[in-house]
Amino acid sequence: MHIHRDQQICRQCGGLCCQGHPGCWTDPRRFAEIFFAGRNFTLDELKTRCTTIGLQLRNYSGVPVPAPRSDESGCAFLAEQGCGLGEDQRPCQCLGLIPDIETLFTGEIHCRLPGDLSYGTIREIWRQFWQETG
Repeated sequence: MHIHRDQQICRQCGGLCCQGHPGCWTDPRRFAEIFFAGRNFTLDELKTRCTTIGLQLRNYSGVPVPAPRSDESGCAFLAEQGCGLGEDQRPCQCLGLIPDIETLFTGEIHCRLPGDLSYGTIREIWRQFWQETG
């Protein structure tokens, strides 16, 4: 898993990515460790627990993908001091986001994700997982 960290840029930015489009979990096994004590889970189980654990399911072209719940102010886990989730619980996309100093100059997100954290890749990973777990 990619972890790109530049605390100085992120602290100065104030979480534009968190305010705009919170990342999702890309690895079902890691997600299971965090939210289901490491055991496989079904889509129905996840749907039942989403609200109580602060998550939502995004529709990636027909494939449900778990992500933090968000509203008009952004990610439900965004706090004044930054992310309310420990690094070991944060969505894979959040950890993999590559900070770009240009974000500080323009006030727009210039940070980027590596290719293996793209929409299409994540969609395929979760499609396979849901297919295997029924």
